[in-house]
Amino acid sequence: MSDEKAAFVEHFRAGWAGGADTLVELFLPDLVDPDVVMTQPLLPPARGHAGFAAFFELVFGAIPDLRGTVHAWRPTDDGVEIDFTLHGTLGGAPFELPTTDRIVLRDGRVLERHARMDPRALAATIARRPLAAAALLAAPLRARLRARV
Repeated sequence: MSDEKAAFVEHFRAGWAGGADTLVELFLPDLVDPDVVMTQPLLPPARGHAGFAAFFELVFGAIPDLRGTVHAWRPTDDGVEIDFTLHGTLGGAPFELPTTDRIVLRDGRVLERHARMDPRALAATIARRPLAAAALLAAPLRARLRARV
């Protein structure tokens, strides 16, 4: 199982290294379970393959040069935890966002992804470039409105 987890982390590393050019293509459909649930600060949860693709379309739409650099990882009973830094520019303002993803794997595929981060660095960038972040800022409101329908 450890070899399977190490292989998953290498796919994760390669996906984030290429950002928008590789992440979704590398993960869908083979590395993401159809029942995937992703949670993260600031944005609503994403569910299923369509939710996974829509989430990253939103993120890469606002931050097209977003990339991730993996620093460390460790196996857990049901998956892995990966420490990495997201970096990109929002409206011309660069930022770095240290992140830990807690990933639950089922048959080598992502069943759950829970991101833990301190969003203050991104929030400061958003405060300086609110128009560039309009889609990200509106995402939680759109999710609440869809839930009411």
